[in-house]
Amino acid sequence: MSNVNKGLPPERPAIPAEVADVIEGLRDPESGHVFSNAEITAQALNTGGTMHIDTVTLRKIPFDTLLAALVNGYEREKTPEETVRDMYEGFKEREGWLPERYGHDYGAGTARRAIEVTLNTLGIKIKGVNANE
Repeated sequence: MSNVNKGLPPERPAIPAEVADVIEGLRDPESGHVFSNAEITAQALNTGGTMHIDTVTLRKIPFDTLLAALVNGYEREKTPEETVRDMYEGFKEREGWLPERYGHDYGAGTARRAIEVTLNTLGIKIKGVNANE
């Protein structure tokens, strides 16, 4: 198998929700003008003159990723809040993590672990909680 595509964005890249919102707004027929992939690309490359769209937001992702998203479609990146919510929804579905099984009384150890996992998932380090002192 060839390594020609090594380093290129995935076929359906995950892009930030704010970039997806701009793309979807530009493709919305109710906006009055549906932008083509070529028009969106041209505006993303526009460095001067009148800018008709939010080029700053489109430039928040690499150009190759923008091209892949326009041509192949994309997935919305999850916000940190969505990531944590999905993680805890998964916990609730697993045996042993159901709140009703424990009468909603987890105890200090489990609550501390839940806080640590949440902070680590969000990439937040707090001295004395989930970071070395």
